[in-house]
Amino acid sequence: MTESLSNLKRRFVASRFYPRSGLARFTAWDAALYVVFELLALVLPVSSKWAGIFAGWAGFFEFVFIFCAVFLVVRWVRRKLLWRLRNRLIVTYVFIGVIPVVLILMMFGITGYLIGNQITTMMVQRDLLAEAASLDTLNSTVSLEISRQVQNKFLGVLHVSTLAPEGPAARFPQWTVAAWVNGKRVEIADARSPRAEFADRSRDLSGLISYDRGFFLRSFKSTRLADGNLQVMMVVPFTHEFLSRAVPDLGLLTLSIFEPVQNPQKGQVRVKFNEKSADGDKDLTPIPVVKAGVEPRQEYAIDPILQFGSVFPTKDWVTGESSHALVNVSTRPSVLNHRVFTDLGVVGSAVLIGLSAVAIAFGIIELVALVIGVRLTRTITGSIAQLYRATQHINRGDLAHRISIHSNDQLASLETSFNSMTESLEQLIQEQKDKQRLENELAIAQEVQAQLFPRDPKTMESLELHGVCKPARTVSGDYYDFVTLGEQRLGIAVGDISGKGISAALLMATLHSAVRVFELGAMPERGELVAAGATAIASAKVQAARWAVATERMHSPAEVLALLNRHLYHSTPPEKYATLFLGMYDGDSRTLTYSNGGHLPPFVIHDSGDMRKLETGGLVIGLFPEIVLEEEEVKLSRGDMFVAFSDGVTEPENEFGEFGEDRLLELVRSNRHLALDRISDIVIAAVQDWIGDNEQPDDVTLVLARVR
Repeated sequence: MTESLSNLKRRFVASRFYPRSGLARFTAWDAALYVVFELLALVLPVSSKWAGIFAGWAGFFEFVFIFCAVFLVVRWVRRKLLWRLRNRLIVTYVFIGVIPVVLILMMFGITGYLIGNQITTMMVQRDLLAEAASLDTLNSTVSLEISRQVQNKFLGVLHVSTLAPEGPAARFPQWTVAAWVNGKRVEIADARSPRAEFADRSRDLSGLISYDRGFFLRSFKSTRLADGNLQVMMVVPFTHEFLSRAVPDLGLLTLSIFEPVQNPQKGQVRVKFNEKSADGDKDLTPIPVVKAGVEPRQEYAIDPILQFGSVFPTKDWVTGESSHALVNVSTRPSVLNHRVFTDLGVVGSAVLIGLSAVAIAFGIIELVALVIGVRLTRTITGSIAQLYRATQHINRGDLAHRISIHSNDQLASLETSFNSMTESLEQLIQEQKDKQRLENELAIAQEVQAQLFPRDPKTMESLELHGVCKPARTVSGDYYDFVTLGEQRLGIAVGDISGKGISAALLMATLHSAVRVFELGAMPERGELVAAGATAIASAKVQAARWAVATERMHSPAEVLALLNRHLYHSTPPEKYATLFLGMYDGDSRTLTYSNGGHLPPFVIHDSGDMRKLETGGLVIGLFPEIVLEEEEVKLSRGDMFVAFSDGVTEPENEFGEFGEDRLLELVRSNRHLALDRISDIVIAAVQDWIGDNEQPDDVTLVLARVR
């Protein structure tokens, strides 16, 4: 028995029907389980509990089987049918040529349906508004006739010829009318009175009215007489007869009102109007009120029934506010064609014939394009096969392989390009290695430079500080630093190095070190640092007498800038220079002593909103051997803000011009009571928005300080 089963399995495996993959075997077992559970559910009585359980499991296994089978079919199609390039190209042509046409036709169909919906509902609304206008005209005529009889002192029952059975009122079935002269009801012969709800002369509501699950046309006219006032009101209910005459030859028409949903039921249509009206912010359901017309008969071979619907405005009689009603129209394209193109005669049919001809022409063009595409694939697959074999050689590292070229077309150019690519591939690989090494070095330089900027915000009892620098490239040429000179003294430095990139970053590091050396030399316990700096400079063949002041106590920003100017002038190339603002803040007296070496002048924004520019100083440093620098002492008060920045903040341009100092200062002044880091974020974001999608032109540096 076991040997027989083994032989059966071997024969089954040798056939093409044995599931070879794990997913295929799982699908086969799932199909078997589905059959078993389905049979058990059919065998057991319907009322049995187990029949329901087996049916549920059968449904589950059926779902899994369908899902797995679809996946297996797609995988088989990809492996067997789409492996060949020719088949893939044919499928590509189908997606490029056929599917877009189908989508375009679908788009035209959807657009046509939407336009037809709008046209249909517009015609219904237009016809109803025309009836309302006709009723107003009839009411005006009745009012005129009554006013003449009243002015002629006619008493008793009025006879109005306009309301005669064969008169203009005959077009409005079940019309009602009421009139008042100086508030007194007037009797009209052969006239029906409106419902008590509508016979309210104090309400001048006119137009399409919805009330008590019905629709009405109401016209109210008030006419001033020589000895009083005449009020005439006419009401026409919406009936099948009236609606059939008002909206003829359009199809089956249904008007519905919206009522609040009391007990929601499954499958019930519900809508909500998000507006301030009587129906606003409520769950509503449509209730059919009146129907008219019949479904039109088919005229063309393709002339399906179309269901259109739209909401149109009405007035709620109870509230007097705007409300909504629903109109549904069941019609055919032929009816719309007749209604829309009635005035154009045979033009409507000509348009349909023209569209059909265009569609047939497009179909023929698509078939011809598909045939041509299939034929072209045979000229493409040969070259693609050679390219495929060449890529296998390249994949094995054989860069000496070349493709034999036997034609003179674009594919031949592609093969030539492939040969050129193999020649330059090794060079590109080497260039990539060099580029990666340079990027690693730049990343290291960025990390080193990041250590030079103040990492922890320095604060004093009377001063809070914040600084930020956003490089235009990997490394920055801008510079700012906060140097502690004691418990109540602090140095603030803001500068900009000429140029960008690595050279500017190196000069920035030099300036950072020099500022620290010369400023820290102002403190007795750190004077040895300046002495060491003076020795180093003297070794560079600089006269020691010029640097003797470096070992003394130095509280003057101008003197520090002078030392830095000499240092940069003698230690950097002639074309290199820097702008530098240097200030020393004294917390005890709340004074800022500063000197500006050619940098953009910072500003002090007082708590009152007034501003002061700090422009005392001199030329840039490092460009001339000797410069004259002035300094100034500024008295600060609680709430005053110090704002220093680089040209990367004020000089970015777009089509409106530069960002400018005025825009920067207005941003800071209007947000001066926020946290400093928040003010900085606002300014940086504004500069970035001003630049837009363009590349950041320069390093952006902003330093803020606030007295407290």
